[in-house]
Amino acid sequence: MNLRTVFMPEDAIINLLKTLPEDVLIDIFWKTIVEVDVSPLTAEEKEEIKKAKDEYGKGETIKWENLK
Repeated sequence: MNLRTVFMPEDAIINLLKTLPEDVLIDIFWKTIVEVDVSPLTAEEKEEIKKAKDEYGKGETIKWENLK
């Protein structure tokens, strides 16, 4: 697989992503961020997941539409 790195301002990427339909966004997410890994979670990974779930439960996450 030929990989390249492209540098773009964050706001340009967010504006581009906001124009895409949800199914395309999900596909991009899975292809770029999600890795297939069947190894057990480390203690650090478990703590990060717990922290994220706690923040979500408290409503402390950033809403997609509020990204600039």
